[in-house]
Amino acid sequence: MNVRLRSGTKSLIYLLACALNKKRPDMNKIKKGDPEKLPELCRRHMTGSMVAIALETAFKYQNENDGSSDKEGQAGEGHAFLSKEYMKKWESVKNAALKRRVLFDMERGMLLSALESRGIWYMPLKGVVLQDFYPLYEMREMSDNDILYDRRYRDVLVRFMVSRGYSMENEGVTNHDLFVKEPVYNFEFHTRLFMHTFSTVFTDYYKDVKDRLIKDSDKEYGYHFSDEDFYIYITAHAYKHFSEGGTGLRSLTDVFVYLKEKQKTMDMKYVRREVKKLGMGDFERKCRQISRKLFLDPDRCFEALADLDDSEKEFLSYISKTGAYCTKEDFIRSKVKAYTGRGEKTRVSDRIRYYMVRLIPGKEYYKEAHPFLYKNKALIPAFLVYRAAKAIWYGRESIKKEISAVRSTAG
Repeated sequence: MNVRLRSGTKSLIYLLACALNKKRPDMNKIKKGDPEKLPELCRRHMTGSMVAIALETAFKYQNENDGSSDKEGQAGEGHAFLSKEYMKKWESVKNAALKRRVLFDMERGMLLSALESRGIWYMPLKGVVLQDFYPLYEMREMSDNDILYDRRYRDVLVRFMVSRGYSMENEGVTNHDLFVKEPVYNFEFHTRLFMHTFSTVFTDYYKDVKDRLIKDSDKEYGYHFSDEDFYIYITAHAYKHFSEGGTGLRSLTDVFVYLKEKQKTMDMKYVRREVKKLGMGDFERKCRQISRKLFLDPDRCFEALADLDDSEKEFLSYISKTGAYCTKEDFIRSKVKAYTGRGEKTRVSDRIRYYMVRLIPGKEYYKEAHPFLYKNKALIPAFLVYRAAKAIWYGRESIKKEISAVRSTAG
């Protein structure tokens, strides 16, 4: 197997390693064409603020030394692209991340206080917790904030959020309500952690999640996972994205910063046992080992990339191509693979099978999205006719794109 990473991706990984270790990068290691690629790569992987911080240290050093080389060769021609104009763009990226975090932190504090005053238990999830493990306040970019809460109070929460000026934006089968408001606010309030439509193994595992939570010492209704269970959850969440079309390099930086702080005190035997139950033991191992190899020592980053075995290179290549949020086409291709067992070189019968599943969903779909129909199955035929007519009338462009993505899997 000959899997090759593009030079731009390698440069991005190196700059992430430098940022995570607060080390000035050797810009002579960045290939000539890569600076132009970095903004788009960072956008796809939501790592712009990290790269901005790394480049900032190199730019500051360059100005202090008039571009002359030091003994380590960390200036000179490799810095030529670090112009004031180029760095202004990165400063804007970092400042935007800082602004978003400040606004999110203030608004989230108010929202959690509202849950406290109404006697509703809650638990911040994912990036809300992980952002504090990064070396600098603004280092981890955030597109939204995720919060698990007592589903019995959904109507209370919806009324409150709407009264705060939020609008709800949900589409399809979800396990959360999405609330958005200008200028940057995007909150996902989860009623459960996973959906049956993704994995019954995951939903069964987290069915009674409140039983495994620990009460916050300074809050009446706030809860958190143990260190081990939080790590298992963020791994499970990354695995879900990985399985449905891909997850980006930020998932590896999350694993790195968390384990750097927590692994020595964690019960890793428990972790290995639980991730095996969820069928993601290989995924967890690769994330943990690859993140450590790439980010532990920036000086050896490029050597570590070269030393990865074929399986690790294939894994890293896949997540580097998909980015933090896979495209609609990637998502559809992952569904084709899930339904047919083939992600590429599908036969006509495979594609027909996929279309049939989309047209006539299984019982888990109704259990998740339409509990009333799940209990009253005689009404399902009429619902399917209505569903098809609605899709044809309102979603013709979406249908065309889906058909095109399915066709792309043909051999």
